[in-house]
Amino acid sequence: MAEPIRTAVVGTGYFGRFHADHYSRNPRAQLVAVVDSDAARAATVATEFGAEPATDYRSLPGRVDAVSIAVPTPLHYDIARELIEGGLHVLVEKPITDSVASANALTELAEARNRVLQVGHIERFSSAYRALAGMMTEPLYFESYRIAPWKNRGVEVDVVLDLMIHDIDMIIGLANSAVESVDAVGTPVIGRNIDLANARITFASGCVANVTASRVSYKTERRMRVFGRSHYLNCDLGEGKIFGYSLRGDPMTEGLAAIATETHEIPKQDSLANEIDSFLDCIVNGTKPLVDGRAGSEALRVASMINQSIAEHLARVQAPLGRSAASR
Repeated sequence: MAEPIRTAVVGTGYFGRFHADHYSRNPRAQLVAVVDSDAARAATVATEFGAEPATDYRSLPGRVDAVSIAVPTPLHYDIARELIEGGLHVLVEKPITDSVASANALTELAEARNRVLQVGHIERFSSAYRALAGMMTEPLYFESYRIAPWKNRGVEVDVVLDLMIHDIDMIIGLANSAVESVDAVGTPVIGRNIDLANARITFASGCVANVTASRVSYKTERRMRVFGRSHYLNCDLGEGKIFGYSLRGDPMTEGLAAIATETHEIPKQDSLANEIDSFLDCIVNGTKPLVDGRAGSEALRVASMINQSIAEHLARVQAPLGRSAASR
């Protein structure tokens, strides 16, 4: 049996702890270190999963082969850059960085150094998404909803980078076409950043996506609908259920008998376990990640286009209010 891949996790918050847990239980990995600027928190998580605590990620090169980065988004680029330069393979939580320029720079660095750079768009590794991708053909229209109650986590970025980017990445992967334009609206509700957003994304193929994200809802829902030339699929990503309709004849002559109803109960899998397994596979086999730096950068580029459209819309709707107030 090959030697296990020596791994570490930088950041021991909500997601970082899960990464440490999965590395500690994966037979192909050895969790060597857990890093956090808070020494007490690093020690707690390290003890829980049998690793060494550390407070400086710069101590990792030479000690480990691969690392997960699960720190606030504004810190992604600097940490990932130094660790890739130190020879490590990197799995960075989404979004890849906080700017398209730094995302492209990080991607080019990983390619130049021949290091694996994988971005943690976890929904791509869910059993529901994989099933949906296998069922759909020639998509014409997507409709997605990702809504959740307010949580005091991830609010250092807006809802587009916090939640909507999951659906942006999935739809880009499913549409398999370049994004041509976006038109979006959104607003802050509780936090200082945008908490509620809706975007219309148009692809070069003519496919269109209507994407909604909210972190101020009274319930949690993760749903995606896909309309194709002869089928409709409704995927509940949270419950792992897909239902829909497809044509198997001519409804004008055969009536309802020409319309087939589909219902699929998708066995749930541990999406993070799948994601980390895929990361380790890429390291061992030298293969390209499902969500590599280029895919992560494109998702961020489209998210940035959406945020720019939101900002322009807010400027338009707020300008008359400002002029009215100034005239009084």
